[in-house]
Amino acid sequence: MTGDPATNYYLAQAMKPLANPDAQTLRVVKLANTLSNLCSGASLDKKALYAYMTETRFADIKGNAYNEAAFLADSTFRYFDYRSLAHLCAGGAYLFGPKGHLAPGLLKAGRSKPKMSYDSQNPFIPLPPLARKS
Repeated sequence: MTGDPATNYYLAQAMKPLANPDAQTLRVVKLANTLSNLCSGASLDKKALYAYMTETRFADIKGNAYNEAAFLADSTFRYFDYRSLAHLCAGGAYLFGPKGHLAPGLLKAGRSKPKMSYDSQNPFIPLPPLARKS
């Protein structure tokens, strides 16, 4: 597992932008939050997150546009499993570190490994869906 998208498939997939810019914004926020919660030693920089959300006009995504974007963003995490998490933890600094290629400064990288241990009986990691707005 490396922090290079040329050799890390999961990192390369995370780098691919979604066609919908609102969905891309929601996916980046969800991915950064997921890595900060599930990667050992990683933490979210809330100031940088707020700046990113302001820059991408996160608060302007409302109503049906938000629901559609949330559906698209959530669908990228449909088959999220331990292997995906391990590879993304290894590439967390590449995505969100001080010189991050997806959103710089959102994540303070930790030890580049998941907090939890591998469960061969159930390798899938259920992530809560983004809340829908009515």
